[in-house]
Amino acid sequence: MKMLMSVLFFMIVLTSGCSQKTYYMLSKPHLIEGEHDHLTATIGVERVSVPEYLRKGKVPVQQGNRIVYLDDALWAVDIEEDLTDALIFDLQKSLSKSRVFHYPWEREGAVDAVVEVKIKRFIAQDGYVYLDAVVHVNDHDKIVSLKESVDMQNPSDIVAGMQRAFFALEREVIGILDDIVVSKRR
Repeated sequence: MKMLMSVLFFMIVLTSGCSQKTYYMLSKPHLIEGEHDHLTATIGVERVSVPEYLRKGKVPVQQGNRIVYLDDALWAVDIEEDLTDALIFDLQKSLSKSRVFHYPWEREGAVDAVVEVKIKRFIAQDGYVYLDAVVHVNDHDKIVSLKESVDMQNPSDIVAGMQRAFFALEREVIGILDDIVVSKRR
């Protein structure tokens, strides 16, 4: 009987470690809504930086003052590269009369605006995804705070909420670019 119980215990432990892993990316090419054809500029995107806890390879959530990771929800790619590439690509699609590139490595010459995004907080907690960032364009900084409702029991919904928050951040970046580049030309 002890042998049977040991074998059953071993089988339960063995199979419980074989859960299905799901890999996520936050980037999803899309056109940012609104009319942006009036903005004609050369824009360099330096990078989107994220807190260390987002670079661990797993999707984080905050419980109280602790950060925990969803064991079966993993990032498919490097999160900083993914978000930087997504911002560049989405700006290229949305600002069709502007030239947008990764700065300063892909192009030489003058630029109208250099964009850097420093995400300070990007995590799900208590039914919401929170995104707090500093958007730096030329010599201007703007603090952006966003919040998206999510189902904390559903990793796919948490990632979808993070994606919606990042898309909202991209709209903020376009608004900042519009304010700075247009006022610079006056």
